[in-house]
Amino acid sequence: MKPTLITADWLCRKGACTDTPQLAVFAAEWPDGAPVTQATLRRARELHLDLEWFARAYLRPAAKKALDEATAAAWGAYEEVTAPAQKALDEAVATAFSRAIRTDAAPLTPAEKEEGAG
Repeated sequence: MKPTLITADWLCRKGACTDTPQLAVFAAEWPDGAPVTQATLRRARELHLDLEWFARAYLRPAAKKALDEATAAAWGAYEEVTAPAQKALDEAVATAFSRAIRTDAAPLTPAEKEEGAG
């Protein structure tokens, strides 16, 4: 039987303890547990909690499939709109990381050598 009140303990038993930052956010917002309601799910979304993970942990396969089908168009629209920004971010991160690696590979400056000797 599914709980009507989700607690940090229930989340841990379902495997959420491997993601302690999200578990900490949940526990801070709902120290005594959270009812499974539309308002709670909206608040969880505002807190950037992983509702996809929750759906996999909480819903039976048929309900998860229905959820996926009901939200497919919205996810498609979201991905279409965010794809250019994601591509730009990926390129910027790759470029910055490449520069950081080159900087890191450069010989140490005298100040860095002194700092590392301490």
